[in-house]
Amino acid sequence: MQKKIIVPKTASNGYTRREFLKFLEIAGISVAFSGAGVLSASQNSKNQLAGTKEIITRCGLCGKDCGMKAYVKDNIIKAVGPWEEDPISKGFLCDMGLATPEIVHAPDRILSPLKRKGGKFVEIGWDEALAEIAEKLGEYKSSPGPESVVFHYGVSQVRDGFYRNFIRRFCDVYGSPNFTGCGSQCHVAGAVAKKYSIGSLWSDYENSRYIVQWGCNPATSSIPTWLNRVLPAKESGAKLVCIDPRPGAMTRVADRHLSPKPGTDGALALAVANIIIQKKLYAEKFVKSYGLGFDEYKKLASAYPVEKAAAITGIPADDIQKFAVEYATSGPACISTGNALELHLNGVQTIRSIQLLQALTGNIDIKGGNMMSERKTELAPMDLKEIRNRAVPGITEESYPLLWKYHDMVSANKLPETILTGKPYPIKALLVVGGNPLSTGPNVSHQREAFKKLDLMVVMDLFMTETAKMADIVLPAATFMECDGFKARNSIFMTPKVIPEQGKAWPTWKFWFELAKTMGYTKEFPWQNLDEAIDEHLKPVNLTAAQLRKNFNGVHPSETTQYRKYEKRGLDTPSKKIEFSSPTLKKFGYDPLPVYVNPYENYGNKELQSAYPFIMNTGGRIKYFYHSQYHNIPSLLKKSPEPMVEINPEDAASKGISNGDAVRIISPRGSITAKAILIKGLGKGQVAMTHGWDKSSANELTDDGVLDPISAFPAYRGFLCNIEKV
Repeated sequence: MQKKIIVPKTASNGYTRREFLKFLEIAGISVAFSGAGVLSASQNSKNQLAGTKEIITRCGLCGKDCGMKAYVKDNIIKAVGPWEEDPISKGFLCDMGLATPEIVHAPDRILSPLKRKGGKFVEIGWDEALAEIAEKLGEYKSSPGPESVVFHYGVSQVRDGFYRNFIRRFCDVYGSPNFTGCGSQCHVAGAVAKKYSIGSLWSDYENSRYIVQWGCNPATSSIPTWLNRVLPAKESGAKLVCIDPRPGAMTRVADRHLSPKPGTDGALALAVANIIIQKKLYAEKFVKSYGLGFDEYKKLASAYPVEKAAAITGIPADDIQKFAVEYATSGPACISTGNALELHLNGVQTIRSIQLLQALTGNIDIKGGNMMSERKTELAPMDLKEIRNRAVPGITEESYPLLWKYHDMVSANKLPETILTGKPYPIKALLVVGGNPLSTGPNVSHQREAFKKLDLMVVMDLFMTETAKMADIVLPAATFMECDGFKARNSIFMTPKVIPEQGKAWPTWKFWFELAKTMGYTKEFPWQNLDEAIDEHLKPVNLTAAQLRKNFNGVHPSETTQYRKYEKRGLDTPSKKIEFSSPTLKKFGYDPLPVYVNPYENYGNKELQSAYPFIMNTGGRIKYFYHSQYHNIPSLLKKSPEPMVEINPEDAASKGISNGDAVRIISPRGSITAKAILIKGLGKGQVAMTHGWDKSSANELTDDGVLDPISAFPAYRGFLCNIEKV
């Protein structure tokens, strides 16, 4: 049966179905829905599938776990297609998923351990690689100390997120407090903001009447959510509001699109709160019963009348007024916040200010609102906090204490400074697993300079990334098709590997198990295989890996949805209250209220503003790639062959720039070139780029010197730059 893409009757704003499907393509969405099975690599060639075995699995390229059919012959993935019966993706597979055979069998994959000798990489065996790494780590542990080694995780092949537990565990056993990774630029800042406002919530799209996507664009970042949850909700009558500086496929179908100047969302949220409070549209009884510091919050919001917010954000005052009243009166309503909001110098407080609107209107844990998670039995921890080295603080533990308190991690964004200055102590080695900080981290020239000073750098990945090119030892990682996956979310499930490891590639869990064994840490790593480790993790819920292997869709807790859970257990914050004012933030020396701070570097410096008059917004997703990954895959690169910079047509005209021209983008950190694309809906004075390109990397421009004071996150989504025609 052909799967239909749901196009809401009123959502296409006058566009035809053909035009709307074109918007899906713009968002990187292939129309890969069908019982016939849209297949990759073969253009649906029957000969390609002759003699193959069909295996049901889940895609592991971006963490959404979309159902996939793999067609295998002689341990080769001949083609893949969508699995129509999958309860998660419901028959959808994006371009990236369809490129799985190319990724797994890419000719440039790393398939053997490599060691740098005389400026070149030569193949070595795993025994030699493990012995050399273990010997070096042993030396550093003796002098200058285990804290001189930094362990960095990434998102490469994100199905194996569970494997990060073994990096953390090894870090604990070895004695280094310096565990870090991609969380330094993703998720953790938002998690901190939610922890100290209303707790982590999820959006009940299916029952909502007013859906707000704020700095959140599932049309490119979570396509199954958009197609299977958000659009059907709109079809059933919910209004859709997008708050995003950039136009796109999602904003085109929204009932309302507010386009704030990047980094000014906090001022917008406070103005919305002020309107709701002044008009007495807030849930007064709920706020009084469960709120903490509401009077102080009310005073803060009153400092943002709508005219002031309009001047700050660039959104017309009337549009702000209408949105505030609609949101407060059209419930049940839900707000989803995205990664973009974290990536400013005021990210944590901005997200807090938006989260608190949910509490202000009483849309917490009600049908169609923002739901609290059900309490589940905690699984056994896989780290070893009880033996963790507390004698020496992590490199940013004291300067960014909440990052450590909430996530037991240090900030990767301060690592270059630490390496180059030797403060608070020398760093000798960096082990990176599935990460590519030289493409995804801020100010890559600073990182490049720092990494040259390391005594040892080890990188484990699929391809020779920019980071791997600087390593002393490069290790071959298995793809998601070549290793077992395990996840414990709303359900607990395993996804068995489809084919054996290619070449000498290993799953990352195996690397940590074997390195621990080589270093004598067998007591702390007692497991002979992954299943034994999973069994230990699952003991509290009386499950085993063997049981999960017999049930592909996993185990779902048998729970009936309960509403207003806060009445019995309070909110999921330290105080169990709605923290309009956070005692924890105050304790650590931060403003307890969700204050708005102008995020732009040296904002009062007129000379700097004159030299860099544009605001750059980097990091928007292209669904053909996952951050810096897969830019080397021909079918994907063909769809998006080069980096582009989005420019408002009026700004382009003032600079003599036409569509398709080569443009130089300059910031105080450096300059790059990209192809200009003129976008009418982009605000004047703003430009935008995607990231992850080896050449013309947007992170040649970003800053690691000034970071969010609470989370240490960089300002990827709003910093000063200039543009000129090449």
